[in-house]
Amino acid sequence: MIYIDTHSTDPAFHFALEEYFCTQKELGDTIFLLWQTKPTVMLGNFQNSYNELNREAIERDGVQVVRRNTGGGTIYTDEGSFQYSFLMKHVSQMIDFGRYMDPIIAALGELKVDACYNSRNDLAIAGKKISGNAQCTKGAYTIHHGSLLYQTDFAKMASYLRPPKYKIESKGIQSVRDRTTNIYDHVENNWPTKVFKEKFLQAILRQGTELYQLTDSDRAAIEHLADDKFRTWEWTFGKNPSCTIEKGKKYQGGYLSFALTVKQGLITECHVTGDFFSAYDIHELEQALLQQPLDDSQQLAKVLKQPKFQHFLYQISPEDILDCLIG
Repeated sequence: MIYIDTHSTDPAFHFALEEYFCTQKELGDTIFLLWQTKPTVMLGNFQNSYNELNREAIERDGVQVVRRNTGGGTIYTDEGSFQYSFLMKHVSQMIDFGRYMDPIIAALGELKVDACYNSRNDLAIAGKKISGNAQCTKGAYTIHHGSLLYQTDFAKMASYLRPPKYKIESKGIQSVRDRTTNIYDHVENNWPTKVFKEKFLQAILRQGTELYQLTDSDRAAIEHLADDKFRTWEWTFGKNPSCTIEKGKKYQGGYLSFALTVKQGLITECHVTGDFFSAYDIHELEQALLQQPLDDSQQLAKVLKQPKFQHFLYQISPEDILDCLIG
């Protein structure tokens, strides 16, 4: 096995690195990564961001949003959590989580942390989730990555994510905090994050593991892929499936509601309704929003800053309109 320490907290860089070593440069053995991120929300490949994210809170706090190659659900990661990746030259028609999750369970066991399977792709301690996993094939390789909640900020996690109702209802629970736990609370000595990383690596890296240092050429190619794919609006939000969205809020000037059809991230139909007052033709606002990206608040703000929209709705400001659209 080969271990790569990237010395990066950029999730887009890591997803690009995974793809790079699967499609552009082979190292000849399974690659293992253990990495951390700045506050980030990671979308599964097939997810609709409109259903998963609290965009208002995410934009307020400057949280990064990225979409990964693998499926599965949306997760929140920060400096208190870890991500691990296995890149194995192996392609199967069947998703196989066990061969990658078993070493994680074993390594945690060496640290006297009693983790076990909790569902198809989760690990848990005493029934509470500590790890979610996802997997896909890329070229001749399987990419498997997962999370490890160590000292994750669950309050922020709850504010940024909108778990599907079926997940909450099926588990009979009411909050993110109720169904997750931090590994930190289950280790004997409450190790700092840095110490846990060192001990976990000692437990999982087999004797004979090779350490690989990224070359300047590697980094340049990875950064190029990250810029072309994982950092783009088209990949992160343009992959959202076509959908119809209704948004509405009460403001000082009355109730404002939008009925939107969104295709490839762009507003293709827009209908504005409510009990507000306006001396203008509401069709002008609807037309101005067509072909605008719903997930780009800066672009929407630019449209709404046009002089004609400054007093378009009585006692409802352009900032209120933007809040209704992205909230």
